[in-house]
Amino acid sequence: MKRILLGICSLFLLFGNISAQSIDDRCLQDGPSACIDWDRGVVIAEGIGVPAKFANNPALQNASAQRAARLDAARNILEMIKGINISSVTTVKEAMVANDTIRTRIQGYLHGLRPVGNPRYFSDGTITIRMEARLHRTIPEELLYRNQATRVTPPPVQIQPAPTRPPNTVPPSTGIQNSSAAPTSPSIQPAQTGFNVNQVYTGMIVDARETGVQPAMSPKIFDEEGNEIYGSAYVDRAFVVKHGMAGYLKDIEKAKGNDRVRGTPLVIKALKSTGKNRTDLVVNNNNAKALRQVAATQSFLREARVVIVLD
Repeated sequence: MKRILLGICSLFLLFGNISAQSIDDRCLQDGPSACIDWDRGVVIAEGIGVPAKFANNPALQNASAQRAARLDAARNILEMIKGINISSVTTVKEAMVANDTIRTRIQGYLHGLRPVGNPRYFSDGTITIRMEARLHRTIPEELLYRNQATRVTPPPVQIQPAPTRPPNTVPPSTGIQNSSAAPTSPSIQPAQTGFNVNQVYTGMIVDARETGVQPAMSPKIFDEEGNEIYGSAYVDRAFVVKHGMAGYLKDIEKAKGNDRVRGTPLVIKALKSTGKNRTDLVVNNNNAKALRQVAATQSFLREARVVIVLD
């Protein structure tokens, strides 16, 4: 009886520690027994296991407690994953309910997870184990490309030809004595957009603070007219599978030093979040037009080098 009470007290203390703070300081999104590190693209959970009743020696007690802890961690990861937004209209849970194959694949992957780090042992035989699941291995990639937009290549900037005049004629006077100015470039100027379309960028940081945006596996960015600028249709699938569509952080200075965009990242301000799950973002039309110009000659969007900064 004394041993049982000691075990119960240990579990209460353990649960209290888990709920009082994040399982991992790098996590951006916390649940009761699991959390999500969106920058690394992993779900982290701790599982708790107690020795089985049939275990009559230390070896069996340890093995049964470890098995129970692994199963508990996998269950916690699954519950956390179910709440993840795939897109602005779909969560993982909704996808699993709608498609048994998706559900089976996700659950099957979780059963094959291995612990990370060392287990923690308690005097009553209780064990806690930490496990991690990579989002882009756990969630089938076809979910990220469902209902993807039609790829639209932005039309090239049209430069109007100078008006022609008959030979041997003198153009009318403009009143300007020295007309040696260079022709005006059709590009959007930095003053209109906040960034220079002629700069070479290593990635894009979207400042989405105060928009209420929520993390998602497949976020999109639109202009004010609702035209898609960034989404799965515009990204090379190999990069998405490896790195995900975007990283998420809560500090813009940390975002600038993030490996995903480090160097000379373009920083763009979001106007608002949109969609049922509030996972998509809207930027102003000037920024959208300039971004299309930059994307036509640079590869950082195609390589999913995007970090979104949240509150």
